[in-house]
Amino acid sequence: MRAKLLFILSLILMLSCKNSNNVDFEKNKSAFLDEQLEFADPVWKYIRSNKYHLNTLNQDEFTKKIDSLQSIFSTHLNDNKSKLDKTTFNYETTGIKLAFDKLILEYPELHKRYTGDNIVPSKYNQSKLEENLTFFNDEKLLSIKELKHYVTSYVKTQSRKKIESSVFDELDNQQLNADWSVMESIFTNSKVSDFWKHKYLYYHIDNLGIKNIDKIYSSFISSCKTPEYSESINKIYLSHKKKRASHIIETYKEIGGFKLDMHLFLPNPKDFKGKRPTIVQFHGGSWSEGKPDWFFSTAETYAKQGWVVGVVEYRIKGKQGTYPFESVKDAKSAIRWIRENAKKYNIDPNKILATGNSAGGHLSLVTTLTENWNESTDNLKTSAKPNAIIVNSAVYDLTSNPNRWITEKVQNREMAKEISPNHLIKKSTVKMLLIHGDKDGNCPYETAEYFYTKMKSMGNDIELHTIKDADHWIWYGKHSSKVSAITNDFIEKLNL
Repeated sequence: MRAKLLFILSLILMLSCKNSNNVDFEKNKSAFLDEQLEFADPVWKYIRSNKYHLNTLNQDEFTKKIDSLQSIFSTHLNDNKSKLDKTTFNYETTGIKLAFDKLILEYPELHKRYTGDNIVPSKYNQSKLEENLTFFNDEKLLSIKELKHYVTSYVKTQSRKKIESSVFDELDNQQLNADWSVMESIFTNSKVSDFWKHKYLYYHIDNLGIKNIDKIYSSFISSCKTPEYSESINKIYLSHKKKRASHIIETYKEIGGFKLDMHLFLPNPKDFKGKRPTIVQFHGGSWSEGKPDWFFSTAETYAKQGWVVGVVEYRIKGKQGTYPFESVKDAKSAIRWIRENAKKYNIDPNKILATGNSAGGHLSLVTTLTENWNESTDNLKTSAKPNAIIVNSAVYDLTSNPNRWITEKVQNREMAKEISPNHLIKKSTVKMLLIHGDKDGNCPYETAEYFYTKMKSMGNDIELHTIKDADHWIWYGKHSSKVSAITNDFIEKLNL
C-alpha cells in the first residue's frame, strides 16, 4: 500500500513538473516572438520598400545582403534555443529559412524584369533551394505560413518556365493549366495535393472565373479525397455558372483562338422605350487577372434603371498570356462592337459611358486617348471612343518600376508610353470623372493629379474627386457609398 502511494505521489510530481515546463516554454515562446517582432518589422519594411534596388544588384551582392538579413533572425533564434521547446525551435528554423529563400527563389525573375538580364541561380543558391523540396509533401508543415508562401512562389517560378516554353500557347487559362501541371509533378502526398489544388482552383474561380475550366474542375472533383475541398469547389463553381446563365453572352471578338465575351444586361422593354444609353464596364486586376463577373450585380442594377450594360471580357496575362497592349485593343474592339450592334440591342450609339476600376479604369481612358493599338480586324470607321468616362483608382503611368513587366517581351521599353495616360495628354470631347484615394499605394494619387491638371489646362471637361485617407480599393468597403454618390451625381449631370 505504501509503495503504491509513493508511486502515485511521484507521478503527480512528474506531471506537475511537466506542466510547469510547458508553462515556462509557452512564456519563453511568447517572449521570443515579441522580441523577434521588434526587429522583424523594420527588416521586412526595408525589404519591401527596396524591392527594386535589391533585385537590381548582381547575384553575389544580392545573396550577401539577404544572408546578412537572415542571420539577424537565425542568431536571435539560436540565442534562445535552450528556452524553446524542440517543436517551436524546429518550426522557427524552417520558417526563417523559407522566408529568406523565397527572396532568393524570386530574384532571377525580378532581376530580369527590372534590368532585362537573364541569370540562373548560383550553385550556392541552387543548393539552398533544392533543400526546400523535402518540405513540400510533409502535411504537418502546412501550418507554417512561410512554407505556403514559398510553395506559391515555387509553383509560379516553375509554371512561368512552362508558359515561356510555349506549351500552353493559344490555350485559355494558361496560368491555371501551367500551375496544375507543376502541382501534379511535385505533390505526391494526396492530402497535400488536395490542399494546394483546392487553393489554386478556388483562387482562379474567385479571381478569373469559370470559363473553359471544365476539364480541370471535373478532374479535381473526381480525384479529391478531401470532402470539404470538393464541396467548396463545387459550390463556388455552380454559383458562377448560375450567374453566367442569367443574361445574354455574345462573342464580340475572336482572336488567336480566343472567343471574347460581351455580357449584356438589358432593361425591360416594357418599362423603357426607345434607344437606350449604354454603360461599358471593364474589370480591374492589373491586366493579369480579374473577371467580368465582378460587375454583374452593378450591371443588373443599372439595367433596372434603363441602361443597356455591356460587361467586357478582355485578354489578360493570367488567362491568355497577353499584355496591356492586347487589352487596349480589346477595349476598343468592345466599344466598336457596341456601336455596330446598336440597332440589335436598342442602343443609342451617341450615349456610351465607359467605366472601370484600376486597370479597367486605364482601359476606359485609353479608348479615348490613343489612336493606335487597334485590332487589324476592326472597322476603324466605327469610333472606339465613349462619350463619357468614369474611372476609380485608374492606372495613369505605365512606365513606373512596378509596371516594367509590361514591356518584358519587347525591345523598346518606351512602347509603354503609347498606352500610358500621362503620356497621352490631349484635347478631348469626352467628359471624364476621375475618383482616387489620396493614400493609394497601388496607383499613386500624384499620377491621377498630374493627369487631371494637365488635361484641365487644355480645356477638357474633367473632374477629379479625392477620397481622403483612402487606399486603392475605393469602390467597395467603407468608401464605396461616397464613391457611389459622386458617380450618381456625375451621371445625373450627363443627362444621358
